[in-house]
Amino acid sequence: MNQQQQPDRVATQQEQQAGRAPRTIVTPKRLALRVAGALLALLALGVAVGELSGWPFLRQPLADALTRTAGVPVRLDGHFRTRLLWRPRLSVEHLNVGAGGGVEVPHLVDARNIELAWGWDDVLRWHRHGEPLRVQRLRAKALDAHLVRTDREHASWQIGRQSLPQPPRPERTLTETLPRFGAFVVDHGFVTVDDPLTETKLRIDIAGREGDALPDSTLPDSTLPDEQAGYRAAVNGRWRALPLQMKVSAGGALPLLDENPEAPLVPVRIEGRAGAATLLFEGRAGALLGARRLEGKVQLRGPSLAPVGKPLGVTLPQTPPFALHGALTHAGGLWHLRADRATIGGSRLAGEFDFDTRPKTPLLKGSLVGTRLALADLGPAIGTTGTGDPKAAAKKPKPGRVLPDRRFDLPSLRAMEADVQVAIEELAFDSDKLSELRQLRTQVVLADGVLTLNKLQASVAGGTFAGSTRLDSNATPAQWQADLRFATVDIAGWINGLKTPAGTATQPETQSRKALKRRRDEARAGGAQPAKAYLTGTVDGHLKASGRGRSTAEILGTLDGRAHVFLRDGTMSHLATEGAGLDIAQALGVMVRGDRPLALNCARLDLDIVGGIVRPRVAVLDNKDTTIRIHGVLNLRTEALDLRAVAKPKDVSLFTLRSPVTIKGTLGSPNFGVEPRRLAGRAVAAAVLGAAVAPVAAVLPFIDLGDKQASPCESGAAQAAAPSAAPPGTAPDK
Repeated sequence: MNQQQQPDRVATQQEQQAGRAPRTIVTPKRLALRVAGALLALLALGVAVGELSGWPFLRQPLADALTRTAGVPVRLDGHFRTRLLWRPRLSVEHLNVGAGGGVEVPHLVDARNIELAWGWDDVLRWHRHGEPLRVQRLRAKALDAHLVRTDREHASWQIGRQSLPQPPRPERTLTETLPRFGAFVVDHGFVTVDDPLTETKLRIDIAGREGDALPDSTLPDSTLPDEQAGYRAAVNGRWRALPLQMKVSAGGALPLLDENPEAPLVPVRIEGRAGAATLLFEGRAGALLGARRLEGKVQLRGPSLAPVGKPLGVTLPQTPPFALHGALTHAGGLWHLRADRATIGGSRLAGEFDFDTRPKTPLLKGSLVGTRLALADLGPAIGTTGTGDPKAAAKKPKPGRVLPDRRFDLPSLRAMEADVQVAIEELAFDSDKLSELRQLRTQVVLADGVLTLNKLQASVAGGTFAGSTRLDSNATPAQWQADLRFATVDIAGWINGLKTPAGTATQPETQSRKALKRRRDEARAGGAQPAKAYLTGTVDGHLKASGRGRSTAEILGTLDGRAHVFLRDGTMSHLATEGAGLDIAQALGVMVRGDRPLALNCARLDLDIVGGIVRPRVAVLDNKDTTIRIHGVLNLRTEALDLRAVAKPKDVSLFTLRSPVTIKGTLGSPNFGVEPRRLAGRAVAAAVLGAAVAPVAAVLPFIDLGDKQASPCESGAAQAAAPSAAPPGTAPDK
């Protein structure tokens, strides 16, 4: 005991002996403890008062702290109340968060009547480690958000300060910056999305709720329970320059706006218009502004396929109205479409396709099948107006011209590559004058701007059709090549325009090989049966040619090549035979007793094609009555006709003009006539004989004794012109 304490102890003992209460001695340590206790009590009282009152005086300090943390201005206006300790939360009448990334928009978020709940540990992880901020609950009765990006480095959603060094990135995604929510409820919101990098400019009117603390929704229906995640939204604007007008039901909104390829998929129902097409999609989706992951059923309708494929970078032709039902998936840049049912005009198709956008040049692979494909439905794809050309009604064809002159969309052939297997049961032509091709099979390959049809084969009227074509869009102008063969095709069964009135009056018969052969044999048997077709028989042929141009007309106008056609086991209408020879007497006799088929000894056509000029090297039809030869020129550049058909009879005719028949004009407007010089010579001779000898002698110049010269078929030259080998798949008649 020190000397200073001794008097205090003595004084204390004296006070106790005197009956007084001892005096408390306050030491500095005790004083410090008492002051600290008082301060703690005052602090506890202040915290309690603050918690009970809602900390109204913290409005501005909190706004300043949020501004420093977010790196953008944050305002808290109007009614304000918060709780900072147990279950921290905040309610404010008006919250405004400025835009980040140096983007000039009014704000990132402007919300009314906000309720916010968070955890301090989540805030620390966000602030110290750069993790996405997790918000336990956020509710807003009204929300206005602007998600705007001007380039890869500047976006309005880039807020927050990263305390740890981050590796350089070409762009920051929504996943890296937007908060996570236990519950996010919006009674009524507007979201503006403006992103030139994805050519997206949308306005989204949205209402609903989401978050990992809410039960996930199934496929959205007309209503959602209050505690279940889900949104209703109206989307208007443009995506990839494609106008959108959609109604969307989704199990969440943020996964749809995410860019992370690992973003969770949420149930989605999308219904509305994309450009001129009508869309219905039911399934799941995520990251629609980035990797675009989705899977579900799809229904698509529209006036043409071309504008639908353009935003996706898929080269599709102009078509008539179409409808598609199937399933669509997309992940990692790979689209997969299963078209269970597709109608394009009168075509009935299906197929399965993969479209890979990851290569520098996108690649389409798959298979196209169908029960019917009408060539008119793909008219613009082959250079015609067709039924799919929206401007077809306004376009007036040039007088007398029939060759398609619509230019091909050659740049689109270089926008993608393709490898598609095609299996069509029936290919219908524009005209009902031609029978359909059956069992069409080919491989469509588009590589480096070159479109090729490989292994092309089909059956038609009991015969086969095979070959390949190639269109090179890299050449200037584009170059087209074809090597096509056909064999044992029943010409009357294929070309319906060859039917006589007697043939068109009968019921349609089957196109089977056996039935067609039976009809040919009946026609060659002769007898009293009427001719049902002006020309019958099986035709074999081969075309090998090439041309250049930007349309079908331009290519044909520069065509170089050769064509061979040989008709076997055929007949020719007796009336047509006499008409070709202008044998009036016999033609009248045929008309009286009825047209009968005459068996052909041979029919052969060899064509030379140079610079679009077609000249028959050999063109002959020979039967027991007449030999008909064709000479002249067909100009494919101008479509002009200058042909002569010369008939040499083999029997005696009492009254025949026997003057060559001429075919002038154009393909669209042919003019049939008679060569005037020979006809004039016969007329002059008849007049002289009638005047000098007797009137009856005037008929002598019109009598033809016939020419029994050898048939052009007897030399074997015509048979030698027949193709030496039939196309693949040819089978003999049965």
